Amino acid sequence: MNLSPTFTFGTLDGRLKRAVTERVIDELRRVHPKGVFNIETLSNPAAGKGRSPELYSAHSPAELDLLQEKLLAGACDLIVCSACDMMRPVPDGLTVAAVPERSTPFDALLNTTGDIADDLPPNASIGVLSRRSQAQVGSLWERVRAELLPGGAVMALRDLLNEGRVDNLVLPASVAEMLGVQDRVSEIFFPEMMLPGPGQGLLAVLARDDDKPACEAIEKIHSNASYHEMLAELALRERICSDQDCPVGALAQVNGQRIVITGAVGSASGDSLHRAVLEGPVESAAELGVRLAEKLMSRTDSLINLLEADFPEGLPEEDDLEFNNDMDDQAEPLDDLEDLEDLSVLDDLDDD
Repeated sequence: MNLSPTFTFGTLDGRLKRAVTERVIDELRRVHPKGVFNIETLSNPAAGKGRSPELYSAHSPAELDLLQEKLLAGACDLIVCSACDMMRPVPDGLTVAAVPERSTPFDALLNTTGDIADDLPPNASIGVLSRRSQAQVGSLWERVRAELLPGGAVMALRDLLNEGRVDNLVLPASVAEMLGVQDRVSEIFFPEMMLPGPGQGLLAVLARDDDKPACEAIEKIHSNASYHEMLAELALRERICSDQDCPVGALAQVNGQRIVITGAVGSASGDSLHRAVLEGPVESAAELGVRLAEKLMSRTDSLINLLEADFPEGLPEEDDLEFNNDMDDQAEPLDDLEDLEDLSVLDDLDDD
């Protein structure tokens, strides 16, 4: 392959946004020492408008949409996304060309005192980036306050270090590493304690599906194991919800030709947390994620937790539901099941 052409990665302005791209370029330069990989900071009309009201890590949904539009328009050759921020399917014309080897998927506790979670004082505030973290922190440590911090990891870190809005912060360990704040990490939460978010520690490199040179340029950094872990975890989340407002955790682990995925649904109040595990063949990773999601949702307490996340201020009054009731009365029954997806491929999955 001729690597003399320059391959341009598009990114948006921001410390973490640039860091995820630089991590991929560092890997590429190791396997393609003669390749030329540059970063182009793309214009963002929404930049500088303050804190986003949305929950995310590196890119908000609007920012990811903008990056994908720029890529489709030819403003760059490649973009890098944090898999945990990928809430929607990749648009037509784009493809996930590579998923590099996964970084540490676990969560980390950051503070300025060096205290671990068990030693935090009563009523200590812990900033979190998702309802998933909020639910698990509340379940483990009833005496602390888990506060949702919208606007991404960099803004949350500013709240901890510069503004003192929170006493502690839960971030993905991989994000803490990319931001260079490992010295603030006082504890790593392994999945037996806190299950990470779907896609956490995974990066996806997107290219135009007809751009063969760009796809070939990054092929050597692709990890099949990481790719299947991403498929399983994102399929689980997509089946249950579509954003970070959902208190869902997931961790898939590939071992040879098998994949094990653990999922959890918790309540925002921390009063309940339900886990489940499934194992199956690695080639059925996405189907396994769907099946585990349905297993979690088969429990009444999980459905209540999800409803609680949708209505954090309490359920709407009966009058507010009148429109929905009218719609239900107008719905016509299904005559057949021909349009339902054939799930026979799941029959060989192991429930152990």
